Amino acid sequence: MDSSTQSILLELLNFSTCQNNKLFVVGGTLRDFLSQKPCSDFDLTGKNAAETGINFSRSLNFTCVPLDKTPGRKTVRVILDQKHHLDFTDLQGKTIEEDLSQRDFTINAMGQLLSDFLSGRKNIIDPHKGQEDLKNKKIRVLHGPIISSDPLRMLRAFRFAATLKFEIDTDTLTNISLHKARLIESAPERIWHELTLFFKATETLPLLKIMHGCGLLDCLFPVSNEAFVQYQKVASLLKDPAEIFPKYTDKFSVSAFLDKHYLVKLSVLRMMQNPDSETNPIENTVQRCNLRFSNAEEQLMQQSISGARFMTEMYLSPEFNEPYELMQKVHQELLASAILFVTYADGSNTEDRALFCNHLLKFYFEQYLPTVSEKPLLNGEDIIHQFNLSPSPLFGKILSSVQKSQVLGNITTREDAITLAGHIIQSQSNESNE
Repeated sequence: MDSSTQSILLELLNFSTCQNNKLFVVGGTLRDFLSQKPCSDFDLTGKNAAETGINFSRSLNFTCVPLDKTPGRKTVRVILDQKHHLDFTDLQGKTIEEDLSQRDFTINAMGQLLSDFLSGRKNIIDPHKGQEDLKNKKIRVLHGPIISSDPLRMLRAFRFAATLKFEIDTDTLTNISLHKARLIESAPERIWHELTLFFKATETLPLLKIMHGCGLLDCLFPVSNEAFVQYQKVASLLKDPAEIFPKYTDKFSVSAFLDKHYLVKLSVLRMMQNPDSETNPIENTVQRCNLRFSNAEEQLMQQSISGARFMTEMYLSPEFNEPYELMQKVHQELLASAILFVTYADGSNTEDRALFCNHLLKFYFEQYLPTVSEKPLLNGEDIIHQFNLSPSPLFGKILSSVQKSQVLGNITTREDAITLAGHIIQSQSNESNE
């Protein structure tokens, strides 16, 4: 940890010692520290730990935010800066061992006195052999009603396996298989949060297959075996877009698109859902659990899937060649649509699909975007003054037609745009008189 954070933790140690209150470093903080990973958030527990955190924040004028007000489980967060914070949670039980026995997995069920943590001592409180599982890269659930008390832990097991690149213990998978149907008891927001973290990991396909094998995936997205083939293609192309899009690799490598990878992968499962899923005894969790995508996430997935299908229509029907309509339809999600389209398994030649898709990307980046970013040849005020018209739905038709013709290179000047607008107005007038 950096010297500033260590200094604050030393101040916390002195503060808690003066209050005769022992604090323990626990959970993910200790797990990551033992794995020699950088720590930005610190999980602490002890008797009346939340109250200690509140008083400590006041003494140093830090912001303190309540996270859980449940009696006996009170948790507060003390914000040190934009990247670091301390979470204080009241001890669950009378001893640290009782507290640790109520946690989820062995690698998260370790603790250490704050004084020992700061002094570098190795005396870890480890009643469930978490250090051994950490060394062997195993996700193992604790004994007892750990999953039944919080079914979301089933998904969390896969999230930890994906982000830490660990394997899930066989007995834990058996436990998940027995309790899978209880996943719907978890709040939709919590389910979506775990799924988001899972799909943001780089290697998820093997774990998805295991999730499918124990039945948990069917509680979320009932898919056919073909979905895994499709998913692998998409994941590989996201990892190395230069294979198909050598000229536009930089476009696929910007952070704005990299941040969307998890939604592109999720879109595959939505596209490839098992057509027989309605007869599955466990209903689709998207409907049954009412997953809470944000509006932006839902829009991205819908536009990506819709864009891929629109591309397929264009590809299969050469006479149906409307690249401008495609750009209007997918908006900012052309890259995601391109990934889904190129990898779609319908028996057609991948090289042909790639050639077709690169042609569309060329149109988008070299013709469409540069044109729409320019000042329009005609605007609403121009229409009013030039044709003495009042604002109406006709304005939208005119402006859209002008922009399309400009993008396609059919018009290049303001005079061209006025002429086109005149033709549209005349045509509209003729239709009204018929």
